[in-house]
Amino acid sequence: MLTKITGVGTVLTMSATTQTFTATTFSNVTVDIRAPLKVRIATTSQPAYIAFGTRTVTPSTAILIPANSNEHFKLDSTSTVSVLQAGTGGLISITPVA
Repeated sequence: MLTKITGVGTVLTMSATTQTFTATTFSNVTVDIRAPLKVRIATTSQPAYIAFGTRTVTPSTAILIPANSNEHFKLDSTSTVSVLQAGTGGLISITPVA
């Protein structure tokens, strides 16, 4: 799927501690930063658990992203993504997209 990057992404090294990323979009107006509507999440060689907004990331309640895959998700109003390793570390990238 082709997507247009609309904001600054991040690459996190996953761990047994939850990490949270708040996505924001680029803007042509100096003061106008909007919450993105979608993010692309990609994993490397290890799977990940993710949750959006204020939800807690646990293996029983979070979304499991398989290793070596990417998925697109629509965000809620908080624009936050929380990540927890499902394997042994590995990298995960989170990028705001259109």
